[in-house]
Amino acid sequence: AEEDGVLVLTEKNFDEAISANKHILVEFYAPWCGHCKALAPEYAKAAAKLKEEGSEVKLAKVDATVNKDVASKFGVRGYPTLKFFVDGKDKEYSGGRKSPEIVSWLLKKPGVP
Repeated sequence: AEEDGVLVLTEKNFDEAISANKHILVEFYAPWCGHCKALAPEYAKAAAKLKEEGSEVKLAKVDATVNKDVASKFGVRGYPTLKFFVDGKDKEYSGGRKSPEIVSWLLKKPGVP
């Protein structure tokens, strides 16, 4: 499923999405989290910008309060937690929370088209 250009992941489709996308940034969020709500429109804008630029990088989100197994597998303790997966291996996301910052952080990574 997709919402505002962002893939919506659950425990059922998480592994499949990670293996289907070489570069994918995943946001683990909680619906009640204020920082997550503030990030949502910026995250959607970043997804649109990447698509517009023809990038292969995908943005995805997981409701960590419902999909607890996936969240605990990746050591999610606070919200939002963002992890960048390259060929199935996760790295911490250390960029900003605004759309241009998300896009530039992703496109600066080596090997990211």
